Amino acid sequence: MTQEFEVRDAVEYLILIKAHMLSLEAYSTQLAKTPLCSAGLVSLRQAHLDLRMIIEELMLLSVSAHRDVGEAISKNLQKNYSATQKMKLLEKINPRFFPEAIRVVPSKETGIEGQFVSVEEDHLSRIKAEDFYNKSGNFLHASYKTLTEQEFEQAKEELADFFILAARLMHTFEVDISGKGWLIAGHLNLEEAQFPVVFSARVEK
Repeated sequence: MTQEFEVRDAVEYLILIKAHMLSLEAYSTQLAKTPLCSAGLVSLRQAHLDLRMIIEELMLLSVSAHRDVGEAISKNLQKNYSATQKMKLLEKINPRFFPEAIRVVPSKETGIEGQFVSVEEDHLSRIKAEDFYNKSGNFLHASYKTLTEQEFEQAKEELADFFILAARLMHTFEVDISGKGWLIAGHLNLEEAQFPVVFSARVEK
């Protein structure tokens, strides 16, 4: 597969991530002023579906340079409900599968305008993503037990927290999309009316 197709496939995953992020934001805004009721519970479930899809699209982004691997991972995502197991599988294929939040700072090196550094501000990590994903299962299946008002409010707060953490992660990020040193860096452009953008480079081992 050529570099052009690899980058295009990565952008397609990012477009879906952005769409689910915007949908989650809309549901969170709606839920903030919705009391515990049947309509609120349905919105909560739909928001958790967005949350799961964001994390799954992030997983597929990490193997977007390999269609065959992506197809196998897609089937695994459909069969396996545990985020921990899914991420362990991805880690075997690509140790750097989870995106890293970065930012650009002025470089001290002559001839180089800027350099990437890790973001210190709290953002979505692999561990946090696992936790959010596994917890979301409680809201995506029918249950004999209804949520209490306190549980409902806590769930709304957790969705809002997830949105903030994911937005920080994807504002500017880098990820290996191959497991072989094919890195992309990009911006989700969540607040702009334009597509996500990525830049790619091969890292020599």
